[in-house]
Amino acid sequence: MKGLRCRMATSALLPVLLFVAASLATVPLAAQVRDQHEDANSARYDAMFGTPNRYTPSPPTNLFATTPGLEQQVRRSQFTVNGLVPMFFNSNAEALPSGGTNSAEFSPILGMSWATPVFDLPFKFTANTRAEVDRFTQASSLDFDKITASGRLQYVDPNNDQAYSPYVSYAPRWDFAPFYKSWFATRQDLNFGVNKTFNYDANFRRVAFSGNTLAETVWSFGMTAVIQRRFRDPPPGSWAAYLVPSATFAISPHWNLSAGILAERRAFDSYYGFSQEDWLIEPIVTLEFVLPESWFGSDRTAMWLGRPALDFQVAYEKNWSNLPAANFEVWHVGIALKMGWRF
Repeated sequence: MKGLRCRMATSALLPVLLFVAASLATVPLAAQVRDQHEDANSARYDAMFGTPNRYTPSPPTNLFATTPGLEQQVRRSQFTVNGLVPMFFNSNAEALPSGGTNSAEFSPILGMSWATPVFDLPFKFTANTRAEVDRFTQASSLDFDKITASGRLQYVDPNNDQAYSPYVSYAPRWDFAPFYKSWFATRQDLNFGVNKTFNYDANFRRVAFSGNTLAETVWSFGMTAVIQRRFRDPPPGSWAAYLVPSATFAISPHWNLSAGILAERRAFDSYYGFSQEDWLIEPIVTLEFVLPESWFGSDRTAMWLGRPALDFQVAYEKNWSNLPAANFEVWHVGIALKMGWRF
């Protein structure tokens, strides 16, 4: 009789135990898929901030080596404020292996950066903070907000902004329920990277080495390589390697074209006895139109309004994983309003 009661109690608890186990098992999957998808989203936004725009100030940190002024020393401390208002079609909002939801995505971003030379040394330090809000019209359960910060120490050759430019950076990020109501995740990235660019003029001749080749550059080709350690709460953390080729073409003072590919290999820490390993590739193409100052009446007015530009972008994400449920592909097609101020 006692054995029968034990078996009945075990039978009653079994659904609860299975539910708890299933819930725990979804934690690493959600974290890992979110990490890969969010890395791809960050690359898309960096692609828009990193266009060869000679008017709208860019944040002095970026994933793409061809970002104007990224490998250039600053003469004095400077502050940059940037705004981005992307509106995109997202073909797979949940990043599912199949049957994902088509949705419009609205992700405004506001950021502030401070860049300064490090005494008389050939180094530049940059601090950056950014707030972002993600909203989906057809998948509101995915809505969330985030705050990102970073500190980056970068070697820059004051006489050659096309030299190899290694850097180290620390970038934490905090994720919140909509309207920053409650925290639910933290990522901390430690990055070791190097940038290299090759700049050419309108006749496709290599631009002579100097501390500032932006005025002469029409074509720019770059490569970024990064090794990253990510600490995560909730777990798992991970190791990753990035290789990011990029190219830009300044068509005219008001039109430019840029392209880049994020190629990422990420190995997650063992979690519940399983070690997930992913490959992510994302080609990104961005066509930018800088609104002429004549549209605002004067150059001064355009400057006070942040030198607005419109970025038209197409991107495709593809993730391969040894966990079948973490395989996904996503198309992003849309437009963004970009603004920037420098002080």
